[in-house]
Order: sequence, then structure tokens, then C-alpha cells
Amino acid sequence: MKISAKFTLEPYNKFKICSKKLTNFRICYLRLLSPLCRGLRSTAGLVFLLFLTMAAHGASITKTTALLEKFAFQGQKYSLVADFSPPQANIILQGRENINLSAGLDGENIHLGTRIGSNNFYTFWLNYSNSTIRLAFYDFQRNCSRVLPLAGFSFIGLPEIIEENNDLQGLVFLGNRSKNDDIFYYEPEKDLLTPLTATPFSEKGFKLRERDGQLEIETSSLWATYRYLFDPRLRKSVLLEEKHFRAKQKKNANTVTPEYYNTYIGFGDSITWGEMEGQQHLESCYLTQMQTLLANPDYANYYGSSSFVNLGVPGDGTLAGAQRVDQDLNNHTGFYFLLMLGVNDAINNNLSLDSALENLSYIIDAAKARSMRVIASTLTPSKATFSLFSFYWKNLQGLSAGILALAKEKNVASIDPLTAFMSTNPPDGWKALLENIIPNISSGNHPNAEGNRVIATLFADALVAFPPLPPSDIRVLNPQDHFKKNVQWSTNYESDFSHFAIEFAYQPDPLSQRLTTSANHFTFTLFPFLPQLYFRLQTVDRGSHASAFSKVFPAQAINFPQAKQLWNKR
Repeated sequence: MKISAKFTLEPYNKFKICSKKLTNFRICYLRLLSPLCRGLRSTAGLVFLLFLTMAAHGASITKTTALLEKFAFQGQKYSLVADFSPPQANIILQGRENINLSAGLDGENIHLGTRIGSNNFYTFWLNYSNSTIRLAFYDFQRNCSRVLPLAGFSFIGLPEIIEENNDLQGLVFLGNRSKNDDIFYYEPEKDLLTPLTATPFSEKGFKLRERDGQLEIETSSLWATYRYLFDPRLRKSVLLEEKHFRAKQKKNANTVTPEYYNTYIGFGDSITWGEMEGQQHLESCYLTQMQTLLANPDYANYYGSSSFVNLGVPGDGTLAGAQRVDQDLNNHTGFYFLLMLGVNDAINNNLSLDSALENLSYIIDAAKARSMRVIASTLTPSKATFSLFSFYWKNLQGLSAGILALAKEKNVASIDPLTAFMSTNPPDGWKALLENIIPNISSGNHPNAEGNRVIATLFADALVAFPPLPPSDIRVLNPQDHFKKNVQWSTNYESDFSHFAIEFAYQPDPLSQRLTTSANHFTFTLFPFLPQLYFRLQTVDRGSHASAFSKVFPAQAINFPQAKQLWNKR
């Protein structure tokens, strides 16, 4: 038994918004097709191979080509090229002759990559047509292409090949047909599919090793790693080892300063980092523009002074974000958490929607565990070549809709820049909110300064809409005094703080008196004929957003433990 080159599958490979590379894909719905026989050769390259006229987005397309990859096989140099002729996109092998590997497959053919065997290679791609995705591959020795009958999958990753006596015996791949990603083994000649894992969460990758004619498979998720031993002949998988990751320590701010309550953390990719036309422009990124907006007294939702922490990492997808969020939030503190991550997933031809949303859910939970106020954002569009692909828009819209649903499920705030962009001077006005396309520098993936302003405005409005923190640490300083009650509570440091509202009365209900103060203390006067006092507090900000009221406090000595002790000593 031979396994193709040592392989670790990352769920969202290298087609990054900040890079100039093409990459990998996943997703599939499949069925068997008669072979399309032609000559050819290839290896791994990952890219959206699609090309479809997007009339809804005002795209006008002419026939063109794009290099996918170069490789050598048995001393011969080859190239794989995408050949676009709307609504068709084909995969062309260039070597001794030019061969159309996807001839006869209508629609968008999406290159996954190539696996090299003992004396053969197999080029894999996905065929996307009429909202159906099918896994196809080219067999060099047989000189023909096939489409596999794998039905019910919403996603399939680049397979690993298993050979025996130089013949293809099976494919091991990450796939999704149950709302999360699992590992599967498929025998093309027998059309037999064997699930190797069935976890309640998504596997993020796997490694294969040959062991005495069996396959040792190591998988990883956000919470654990597993080792399985699979016997292809018996089609049985046995769990050998299960290792759960040690719970990540979640640190809250050790010392909460006034600045903490006015600090927002931007967590994302190169858009958050501030990339525009190949360079970082911090002065124009949405985090900086948001700070300027919040501090402007003429702004409709004026907040006041604020600061931010930029945790944008160019090239990051949702998985990389989930893997770093705990450490990042242990190192940096802030009251607000602005999450804008997933563009690199959407432009990737290797997107598993369920897995990406699981990653984002993990990130939101990490912020909520630190009592941060979370604002989750949908994604911005791109005007790069792949924006002409219907499959890209399916990814972008599906992931953005999933983000809004996830925010609702997690009870956190959300903003929708995708809708804001696409509603700007339709049908093509959204393109003016993106960077210029400059060959070898920028491809139109990142919002420009004006696009960042749109994002900044949405985030600023969402931040200001949060109600202020309610008063805390409420206490009567002199409960033993029969005629004066000095009440004190915590100071509010939020920049848009306006005042505290106090409702009180000399009987428990109703609290018919009301007053306001900007101080964090107040002295009540009592009378011999009105010896009891009841009160509650709330905070109100400059925009008239109010916190919840505190509970009703009776100011009598017997109701405050520290006061009772003082009273008993007298």
C-alpha cells in the first residue's frame, strides 16, 4: 500500500486575501459520469477555476486564461491553466500538447490539486453547475477524466490517494454531509464510501501513515486530536487514542483602568490590519476612522474618546483566528470585541461553511468568556477575478448570512457591511469602495479608505447603541445614622456617560421620587416620621440609552451587614 506524499490538510488553504497566490478548494455534490478520455499530466494547485457571467453584478467577461500551477513529471514540464469562456471554465494541461481535462463538463471547474503516485498522478477538481457540485479527477495512466458518484455532500476537500500495486485503491478526504466535517474513505472502482469519523464537531485536518497494510489516521479539531486505525480490506476503523486539549486559560483584565471601558479590539485579517493596494494604511483602516468618528462632537452618534487594539493578521481565515484568539485576548484587553473575519474563507476554493461558522462561534465564545461586548460583522465583496464566479458569491453570501444567524444565536450585536456595500449605487457602485487593481500589487480584495469608512460607521453605530453599564458596588456608608444616608456606588468611565438616575421613596413601593446626578454618590435626608428609605439606580448615556435598574436597596442599618456590626457595637 502506498500513500501519496505526506499530507496535512488545512481546511482553508492558501488563497489568502493578502497574497498573490492561487489555492485550494472544497465542497461537493457528486455522481458518476462516463470517462472523458484525453491525454494529460498535473500536480497540486489550488484555485477557483470558475468563470461565469455575473449579470446581477454588472460583469462583462471575455475569454481569458489564468495559470494554475507548474510541475514536472517523469522529466516533462507541465502547466495547468484555467481557460475561461463564460459561462464555461475549463482546466487545460499544457505539455507536449494542450489537453482539456474538463471537456464535456459544463459550468465552473474548480481546481483542487494533484496527487503523485508510484507511476501515476491524479488531478482533482470540482465541477459546479446548476448549483450542484461534483468531484472529478484525471487519471494520467488511463488518460481519462471521471466524475465520482458521491452524493449528499456539502463540501469535499482535496483527497489523499491510496495505491496498491500501482493501482488506485481509495481516496481519503475531508467532507461534510452532516453539518460538520468528517473523514471518509472512498473506493472509486467499487463505488463504496466508508465514514472514518463521526464527530459532533468539524475535523480541521488529518495526517495519514501506512502501518502494516492499514492506515493510521490522525485528525484534529478545535478541542481534541484523535488517532484511528483503518483496515481498508475490512473497512473497519478503530479509535486508538483521544487527546483533548487542555482548557485554555481565559484571563480577564487584572487591573481594569478607565481606558479599558473605552477600548475596542479589532479581530480579523488584512482588512482589519489596514491593507490597501499592497501596503498598510493605518490612517485609513476602519479602526482608526471609527476612533475619529466616535470622538467627533458633530457625529450623530458622538461617543467621546476611545482607543483600539489592532489584532488583524494578513492572510488569516477563521481557523487561524480560532487558534490564536485565546492567547491574543490574554495579551490584550478591551471592553469591545469587533469581529470581522472570513473573507479569506469566502474567496477560498476550499470552504466548508459549517466548519467556518464553528470557528467563528469559538472566537465569539472566547470573547464572551471575558465579558467583552461582541460585534460580529458580515464580509465585504471583492472585485478580483474570482468575483466573476457564481461559486464565490455563493460562499460570500452563505457565510455572511451564517454570521448574522450566529450573532443572533449567541445574543451578540452584528453589522452587515456586505449589504451596505452592495446597496451603494447599484449595480456597480460597490466596486468604488474597493482598492484599485494594480498588477502584482493588489487585485481589488480590500476596501479602500471610503470602503473602510462605511465599515467604521457601522461598527461605531453598533458600539454606541450598547446601553451603559449599570451602577455596581452600591453601599450605604453610614447606615447607623438615623437622619442622613450617604450612598455611594462605582464610577462610570464610559466616554458617553451622561448621568445616574435615582428612584427612591420612604416606602418600598412605589418608588415615586426621581433625581439625577453625575456624581457616584448621594446623601439622602430622613425624618423622624419617615425613618426608612428605599432606592435603586441606573446609568444613562449621552444618547439616552439606559442600563437596567439595580435591585431596590433599603438603606436601614439592619439591611446592610457591615452596618449591623457597627450598630451592635454602639
